[in-house]
Amino acid sequence: MAVCLWCCFLVRGLFYCMVLPMWEGFDEYAHFAYVQYIAEGHGWLVSRETSASREVERSIELVPMPWTSRSDPNPHETHDSYWLLPAGSRRDRERELAALGPSLAGESAIGYVPVESQQPPLNYWLMAAIYKLFSGASLTTQLGVLRILNVLLASIAVPATWVTAQRIFPLTNLGTPAFVISRAATAASVIVALQPELFFDSARVANSGLAIALYSTLSVLCLRIIDEKRGAIFQTGIVLGLGLLTKAFFLAAVPVVILIMVWSALRRSTHALSVIGGLALTISISGWWYARSLRLTGSLSGVMQAVALRQVPLIERLRHIRQVDWRSAANSAFLSHIWFGGWSFLQLRAWIYHFFALLAFLALLGLFVTWTKHAPVRQHLLVMAGIYGAFCAALAYHVLLTFLANGVSSSAGWYLCAVGVPEAVLASLGLWVLTPARIRPYGLGAVALSFAALDLYGMFFVAIPYYTGMIAHGPADRLAAFHWAALARIGGAEALHRLAIDKPSAIGADSLVAAGCAYVIATSALVALAFYPAGTKETVTV
Repeated sequence: MAVCLWCCFLVRGLFYCMVLPMWEGFDEYAHFAYVQYIAEGHGWLVSRETSASREVERSIELVPMPWTSRSDPNPHETHDSYWLLPAGSRRDRERELAALGPSLAGESAIGYVPVESQQPPLNYWLMAAIYKLFSGASLTTQLGVLRILNVLLASIAVPATWVTAQRIFPLTNLGTPAFVISRAATAASVIVALQPELFFDSARVANSGLAIALYSTLSVLCLRIIDEKRGAIFQTGIVLGLGLLTKAFFLAAVPVVILIMVWSALRRSTHALSVIGGLALTISISGWWYARSLRLTGSLSGVMQAVALRQVPLIERLRHIRQVDWRSAANSAFLSHIWFGGWSFLQLRAWIYHFFALLAFLALLGLFVTWTKHAPVRQHLLVMAGIYGAFCAALAYHVLLTFLANGVSSSAGWYLCAVGVPEAVLASLGLWVLTPARIRPYGLGAVALSFAALDLYGMFFVAIPYYTGMIAHGPADRLAAFHWAALARIGGAEALHRLAIDKPSAIGADSLVAAGCAYVIATSALVALAFYPAGTKETVTV
């Protein structure tokens, strides 16, 4: 079952890699420039003054860029303005993009094009090794390969959810163990595999794929510590160290992991040396990076907002908590976690987000019921809630830093994709417990169906129409609604051509249609598995 779920995830992820325009991923060109800088032999680390290559710079000038880049001073066209250009001009741009040669990869940009310099380097070292294998290929091919690599890494979230749910759900005693594992564990894994923003986050060149993989693995290992599995503490120390060398938000996991390890040591005194050894592994793997960051930027994380506020003491920062518009911050984080359409920051109708907010509220209510009525699950519930809650606290602190540095009360909700495993397990557990016994086998299936509908609607009625010029921003920067007349105006063949303009030459109309059909089939299969997983002949006992 887990293999089937994993394959469906990969099929869906491949479609996202093929459909999303070049540089539509959050800061994608800056992340790619980091990889290219290393692979071209300029060094293992980058500074904040490093500029991207001429190849990246020229590609930005040629392709339609995300809506949020419209104020960027470097010459470029957004998706809105690109499709207003004469057809001949667009064809010239397509030909020049395809003709960009590897020689430009070693040249510095004429202007200044920033490189993603605030991130730890592990993921970029990994991608640079893959990039070297395709160093003679076109820019579009290199981008596609690295996107697929990131989706492969992020796919670890699916089996990790499966394993975690198998351990936790039977502790509720709401049904025979085999029935609960088959129904609930499958549905929880399906929900992860259907979350649209996880694909927007991972189907891009960045460090998100590896971060999702490592955070998912960390969640499983923390439960293994609780279950007293041999070697779990050392494995956790290694994974935490690798995570800290991948993305700074793993700092949020450090206190939780320490508490879990210490608690394990207090239960069995023989674990004391193991705890020291596990933490020593973490420090030996990642400590040098944070020492370097503290020395160069005056900030442990190196995040730009923290660097800008390095002269402001922590206690002074915390005094401004009441000035933050927390309602606005929560709203921005929630909607950008549910569906945000990449770096163009596309959004759906408000009622859609309200519906998923209601599901989140019901899940929280169900977790409260779980805590009060199902004592056997409390220990594992605390572990998952600790990992997720600490991450949310770190996100709230990022909101505070953003407010102090930029005067805006917001944060990036797609960061929460990293803790998709504890989120999916906790939400599914809360809804599972709260659902009446008669419909419990189908409750999580209905949630999975909701995510599938969200994903299909967002992709086919918002994202693709925008990326192909069928809809654009209007007054007050509001995105126009899609109407079938817009497709009739440009034609299906032209729409497919527009999707393929910045893709490898091997990707044409036929491959896009085939990938789209596979994407719909995989999405439908996941919903079917959530409702009717294999091996569910057991009858529920309440």
